[in-house]
Amino acid sequence: MGRLLQLEVENFKSYKGRQIIGPFNNFTSVIGPNGSGKSNLMDAISFVLGVKSSDLRSSQLKELIYRGGRAEQSEDADEAEDTRPTRAYVMALYRTSDDKELKFMRSITPSGASEYKMNNKVVTFQQYTKALEKENILVKARNFLVFQGDVETVASQSPKDLTRLIEQISGSLELKAEYERLRDLQDRAAENSAHNFNKKRGITAEMKQFKEQKEEAERFEALQAERDEVILKHLLWKLYHIDKNVGLIEKEIEEEKGNSEQYEEQMAELEGRLKDAKKQHAKVNKEFMRHEKKLKEKEKAREERKPDLMKLEEKIKHSSKKLGAAEENLTKARKQYERHSKLVKEMEKDLSRLTKASQKYEEEVKRRASEKGPVLTEEDMAEYNSKKEEVSSKTFVESQELKNMQRQQVTDAATKGRLEEQLKGIQSRESVLLDEQNTLEERKAKFESTVQQLSAELDQAKHDLNAAEAERRRINQTETELKEKLEETQQKLLSARVDKRESEREETFKANLEQLKSLFNGVYGRMIDLCKPTQRKYDLAVSIILGRNIDAVVVDTEKTAIECINHLRMRRAGQATFIPLDTIVARPVNEKYRSFAKGARLAIDVIQYDAAYERALQYACGNALVCDTMDVARHVCFERGQEVKAVTLDGMVIHKTGMMTGGDAGSMQRGARRWEEKEVEGLKKVRDNILSELDEVVRARRRGGPEEQLRGEIRNLEGKLRVAKEDLVGRALFCWQDNVPLMILLARQTATVHKLDACNKELAHIKEESAKVTPELAKVTRSLEGLEERMQETDAGIREVEDSVFAEFCRRIGVSDIREYEQRQLKFSEETAQRRLEFATQIAKIENQLSFERQQAKDVSDRVTKIETAIRSDKDTLAALEEEKEAQERADAQLEEEITLARSGLDGAKEDLDEKQAAVAKVKKEISKLNKEIEGKSKIILAKQSQIEKYSGEKFSIFRKCKLEEIELPLLGDASLEDLSLEEIERAQLGDTDSMDVDSGSQSMSQSQSQSRAKLKSIEVDYSSLKKAERTNGSDETEAEFVEKIKSLSSEIEKMAPNMRAVDRLDEVEAKLKDTASEFEAARKDAKNAKDKFDAIKQQRSVSLEHVDSLALRESLISSDYFDRYEKFYDAFRHISDRIDHIYKDLTRSRNFPLGGTAQLNLEDSDEPFNGGVKYHAMPPMKRFQEMEVLSGGEKTVAALALLFAIHSYQPAPFFVLDEVDAALDNANVAKVANYIRNHASDQFQFIVISLKSTFYETAEALVGIYRDQDLGSSRCLTLQLEGKFEE
Repeated sequence: MGRLLQLEVENFKSYKGRQIIGPFNNFTSVIGPNGSGKSNLMDAISFVLGVKSSDLRSSQLKELIYRGGRAEQSEDADEAEDTRPTRAYVMALYRTSDDKELKFMRSITPSGASEYKMNNKVVTFQQYTKALEKENILVKARNFLVFQGDVETVASQSPKDLTRLIEQISGSLELKAEYERLRDLQDRAAENSAHNFNKKRGITAEMKQFKEQKEEAERFEALQAERDEVILKHLLWKLYHIDKNVGLIEKEIEEEKGNSEQYEEQMAELEGRLKDAKKQHAKVNKEFMRHEKKLKEKEKAREERKPDLMKLEEKIKHSSKKLGAAEENLTKARKQYERHSKLVKEMEKDLSRLTKASQKYEEEVKRRASEKGPVLTEEDMAEYNSKKEEVSSKTFVESQELKNMQRQQVTDAATKGRLEEQLKGIQSRESVLLDEQNTLEERKAKFESTVQQLSAELDQAKHDLNAAEAERRRINQTETELKEKLEETQQKLLSARVDKRESEREETFKANLEQLKSLFNGVYGRMIDLCKPTQRKYDLAVSIILGRNIDAVVVDTEKTAIECINHLRMRRAGQATFIPLDTIVARPVNEKYRSFAKGARLAIDVIQYDAAYERALQYACGNALVCDTMDVARHVCFERGQEVKAVTLDGMVIHKTGMMTGGDAGSMQRGARRWEEKEVEGLKKVRDNILSELDEVVRARRRGGPEEQLRGEIRNLEGKLRVAKEDLVGRALFCWQDNVPLMILLARQTATVHKLDACNKELAHIKEESAKVTPELAKVTRSLEGLEERMQETDAGIREVEDSVFAEFCRRIGVSDIREYEQRQLKFSEETAQRRLEFATQIAKIENQLSFERQQAKDVSDRVTKIETAIRSDKDTLAALEEEKEAQERADAQLEEEITLARSGLDGAKEDLDEKQAAVAKVKKEISKLNKEIEGKSKIILAKQSQIEKYSGEKFSIFRKCKLEEIELPLLGDASLEDLSLEEIERAQLGDTDSMDVDSGSQSMSQSQSQSRAKLKSIEVDYSSLKKAERTNGSDETEAEFVEKIKSLSSEIEKMAPNMRAVDRLDEVEAKLKDTASEFEAARKDAKNAKDKFDAIKQQRSVSLEHVDSLALRESLISSDYFDRYEKFYDAFRHISDRIDHIYKDLTRSRNFPLGGTAQLNLEDSDEPFNGGVKYHAMPPMKRFQEMEVLSGGEKTVAALALLFAIHSYQPAPFFVLDEVDAALDNANVAKVANYIRNHASDQFQFIVISLKSTFYETAEALVGIYRDQDLGSSRCLTLQLEGKFEE
């Protein structure tokens, strides 16, 4: 492939005059500071290769001409306008693969137009671009350029945009218009063909329908006759078995009535026995109460003595504990005294030894002072003194300064020593105080723990006393409340006022409901009995939502409901509403309302119920909502526009229509109380329970409570607490006022707490002193160090003068310098003073410590004496308490014997009482058993009578059905249903068949109703047509077979709809079918030709055209350039898809991740890929699959570069120009991209990269540096080859 050698620009953008940029190697990096003109170089390459000016950051070509720099713009404006260039050009020197050089030149004329030249010859734009395309430089696709910012655009583009990019690269975009035209043509032809096909199919179906209707009409009449026959046979079978069952039940009722007199005699005998047993029980109970009272008096006396004994035991325990603690403290104090005495003796020995050493040292000083060093003659001394005066005169100022500094040094040294000694004393005292503080803290913690424990026990005892007193008050209050409740219950039982009729009606209905349950298996109960709200706050809202359905009876089937209604009608037992689970229409709950709004919930969600009754609850509640407040209800119904019933917790209602109701508090509260009626049903049981509870409360009150025992325990604990506080804060004096101890502290309260406070205060003072001394000591130390340095400097100056003056003198006397002689005399004096100071310091330190330890030993000795005195006193107190305890225990033993005798008498009385109670209970049990038997017999008779009424109602219903449906029922004799009117049959049924409610009046049947029932009973049915098997088998299975057969025939008849005019319409439809068939065939051929033409363009060139019918169409398709749009696109996609993963791996591979990442392209529509999108997914190393938008900026850039390199690899241009594509990359990724480009740069593939990062351009083969010449106001360039050659 060819390569770009260099560029020649003249007056283009920031480049003034004629400049040559290049040469460009296989991998050339363009570098330079911002604003120098690097991007203008990119624009120059784009401009010469035919890119439009709008893509070059300008709207007109004239704007690309050099306009001058800042220096030129500051000159005269008119002169600058005259000298400003009006033309510009860029020429690219290009070498082809066969080593021919081509010059592509694009100029901007003064008129602002473009002029194209090839090898200095003017050509048209088409010729220019065609020559570029021969070298695979595609101007429209721009397969050789990546502008600044294009990388981010590629990384964030949509699948549709990526499809368009591949279409531009492949060239298939040019075929888009013809492709879409043929697709629209195919769609219109297919739509026309489908319309005619549907029309033909409709006519064919119509013909078939007319034929079927004729056959259906004939079968309809046969099915109707068969159904009428089965219905008649079913009614005869039911009537026969109804009469048979009624006869059997009447015989059973007569047998049950014969046993009633025997039960009455047994009941009278049992009531007499119960009366005698109660009298004997009362007599024995009186004796039992007498023994119980006597026992309680003895036990009360014992309980009153217990607090005194407990108080005495606590005193003994406390005295023993106090004595033990005192002995333990005595042992510790003695050990402490011994330790202080031992320290005093050791310090006295140390002081004696140190004094002797000091005296011995003084004797040694006197001996050494007698020895003499070298002696000078008088002449030498005179000379020494003369020279000394000479030195003094020469160093007078320095000597005075040195003396001042020495005096200051002595002062500071003394100050430092004093501060150090003071700091050591502070630290020693602080250590002693810390030990004493720990001892006092332990003692205080121990005493406080004891006080806290006793206080807690005292509080608990007071709490128990309050609880006992509260319990006694509660018992009294409970007794009062139970008596009031008993009176109220009795009043309700005796009351026969306004509520009497309602209560009777309720009881009657419940009895009827129980009877229905016993007669019919499918009766479950009332809605109010089958469910309840989950919380009490929902009672009112749920009762409003259920409304009249709250008393509705839930049954299993519609048949059961009808049977129950007939039973109530015949017995005139009131009215009721029934909900059959099999036929009730219950719409499913709308799930969106479960979490539609905060504070609103479905009514069915706040009700507890069995799953078997869910359909009934759904029917009754529907989508009704229970809302916490009216605001929530308004929000749901008005603001959200939901047509639902919303009920608030206080009874306000918003209906589906938007109507609002509420305000009748009385009726709403009565509805809410319906849920409480189930708890009030057993009012008599409540009375019995109240009497039982009242009896238990009376017994509990008689037994009394533990108040006196608790009061004694409180007094005992208060005494112990007083003693504990005494140990904590000192001795105390107590006096009593209204049985409450008052404590008056004496002067000794400074014992532990106050001593600890003093210790803490002294420690705080010592810490303050230490904080003051430490900085002063540091300051003095720093001052001494600085003074020492200045003294050394001054002394060095004086020594120099001395050395010069005494040089000759020192040689004569045989010393190195005069200071050697002087030091022999001064050194001994300084050593002596230093040792004396050390002895004095140590002696003073030991004397101070010795004085402190002697004082400590004296304090400990005094404390030992006090503790011994306290121990003797505590032992005397403990002995007296022990004697008092023994006397009280003897008295308690005698009282316990008396209690044992009283309890024995109570146990005997209790046995007699239990025996009498058992006798009374036995008689009551027999009476209860007999009552249950009588009640059972009554229920049996009532149930059998109800069965007879039920069968009679069924029989009358059958007669009514025959009358209404004109069924010919076979009868015996001259009787006929025609003689009875429909009104007479309805009167016999005691109700109106149009309603499910029955009259609840209490009047007897009228005479006309009695006559109607008598007429119906007189009718005898002829059962001769029934077979023997049908007469003997009256099971529900036979009933189900009849019903199923009738239902099957009726269902089949209802499905049929015969049309008698079907034959007349057949001829008309056949003629219409012929015309439609010819239209359909023509439309089908047009659609097939359009589809063939479109499919040929859509598929690859290798597709077969044999299926195309039209020869002209086949030839037109083969000669068309649009035939291979799919082939062009798919070739490009397949190439890019195969290359992108390898390129991405090369860009992301590293030492830690040798395999690199993964990238892939996927088609959304494989049949017509250019109509769908192309999805690009990149997975960096060690990361899971995720969308491109989630990747970081650097990861997106690497992925986009991989895609650009893969696209460029399809029909690649000979060179690739990249403008700052590494802007978003870190150094590691920049190095990877640079290495990739370096590895792929060759004579066949040239890279020109603009970059600001050294990691990138360091790998290039050549550098082109762009800089700004401020004097000329122009961009300039420098070229650096790898061989080191440098050009400008």
